[in-house]
Amino acid sequence: GKVVQVLQVYGDTLWEFAGSHRPPGFVDGEVLATEEPSSTDQTSTSGTEAIETETKAEDADLEQNEEEETTQPITQEEREEMDKLLEFCFLQAARTRVKDKDLPIEISLFFSQYMRPARPKGTLVDIKKSTHKKLTTFLSYLQSEELIKLSTNKGQTRVSQVIRKNPTYYEFQPIPFEETEEGVKAAEDEAASKPAVPPIEVEELYKPHKSMYGVMFPQDREAYYSAQQCRDFLNNYIKDQGLVDPSSQGQIVLDPQLCDALFEGESHGNNPLPTHMNRAEVSKRFTRRLGAYFRMKGGKLKKPSTFPARMVPGKDGKEPRPPGVSIKTETRRGHNVTLVRNLELLGIDPEVLMTACVVYGLLLSCTYAVNLCRSSHKK
Repeated sequence: GKVVQVLQVYGDTLWEFAGSHRPPGFVDGEVLATEEPSSTDQTSTSGTEAIETETKAEDADLEQNEEEETTQPITQEEREEMDKLLEFCFLQAARTRVKDKDLPIEISLFFSQYMRPARPKGTLVDIKKSTHKKLTTFLSYLQSEELIKLSTNKGQTRVSQVIRKNPTYYEFQPIPFEETEEGVKAAEDEAASKPAVPPIEVEELYKPHKSMYGVMFPQDREAYYSAQQCRDFLNNYIKDQGLVDPSSQGQIVLDPQLCDALFEGESHGNNPLPTHMNRAEVSKRFTRRLGAYFRMKGGKLKKPSTFPARMVPGKDGKEPRPPGVSIKTETRRGHNVTLVRNLELLGIDPEVLMTACVVYGLLLSCTYAVNLCRSSHKK
């Protein structure tokens, strides 16, 4: 559609009728520049030049200053290498990017939007450093090799056809998309668009011993409680039942329910159970009777997961620790395999880690399994 509506043209009948004066630069039938055009003016004179400028800007961090390029001599060998790179970019683009329905394409667009992105990662394409030196010369060469057909319409040269029956075309083996400059940028954009992995949060929780339900704790056997909540349940029970020894505030009287909570299921031989205990010892034994768990969220976990704690030797007996990475060797079908579990709980992507191990020769192969019940991963 139209984007500009022409109301008046310099020098037409309306202009002469209005007696308008001639602004600077308008001389007879010509329009002359009154000052040196800026780089912005130059890039806005045509759509083709704007595209070329934008394309150069994309690789500004990799290309040298144009003034430096002109002062540095280019050897014939370097020009021939650039010729090979240009031909590679054309064939890679023709095989993987250019569709017949996209044709015809204006040559500057063909170069900037199809050929340049198809170059191998880490390389630069500069026609001025080739033996062709100009894009039209290079494309004319491809036409002479019967790889493309060019056409001209309203002064614009276009690529009108890619000749896919040419042996050079169908014998060419494209490189994977990930190894092209476009593939690298796509991967970077995808990585930047992904939300950051939240940090792992670990919460220590407890479940009451079976003898404590309905006495100190509610009957909900699926509930988990923090250490402070558990202490509050114990202290409230002692207070409500009046179990503090009047003669010694530091001693607690053990009624049958509290005695069961602290000792049920334990073997004491013929030794009678105590009737009084120090408050600190009651609290310590009460905590040891609780089932220790850890709730983990964040990282790669889609939802919080609760796991039984690992009990390890500590200063006051066994102490709870969160689940860690488990590495174990087993024999499966006559082969030794190494099983690694719980990587994801620590924010480690198992697939990324195992792929890196294969790349660096630490593993010959690996398999990836998902345990849906425990939301854990192993390889």
